[in-house]
Amino acid sequence: MYNRLAHKQYRSVQFTTVDRGRLLLMMYDGGLKFLKLAKEGIEANDIPKFSRFLSKGQAVIAELMNTLNFEKGGQIARDLDRLYDFMLYYLTEANLQKDGTKIQRVIDLLDTVASAYREIIESGKAESELAELPESLTQPGGQSNQKQSPTDSSEEPKPQLNISF
Repeated sequence: MYNRLAHKQYRSVQFTTVDRGRLLLMMYDGGLKFLKLAKEGIEANDIPKFSRFLSKGQAVIAELMNTLNFEKGGQIARDLDRLYDFMLYYLTEANLQKDGTKIQRVIDLLDTVASAYREIIESGKAESELAELPESLTQPGGQSNQKQSPTDSSEEPKPQLNISF
């Protein structure tokens, strides 16, 4: 029991001390993990496993969608919003039809986006270069889907993730 509590605390500290680029990668990795487990569940006809992990995968994608900052991200943020929306729609269809191939399609799409970010972040690009693109897309808890007026000088809320791995 102590070991489990220690692991949970470690994961909590890991989330709160990681930079935004690594946090984004952790979210993508978690989403991919959940969707793969959901696909395994449907293939094994284990509906509770399928449902539990599909729901977690959808939650990660919804969180990725909610972190988009359209003001700073421009066209890339809008394109990612449409892509995440498609993924959620497709996963809803996968749930209704109990179709593992639809889950695999979303896994492939999510993996493509994650690979692109992984390449940028792990290539050792300068922080200033990363800040231009991913800041607007990886700011957890950022002003998603909300337009700020130019006179609004309120701070953005601090990151909050409620995703358990």
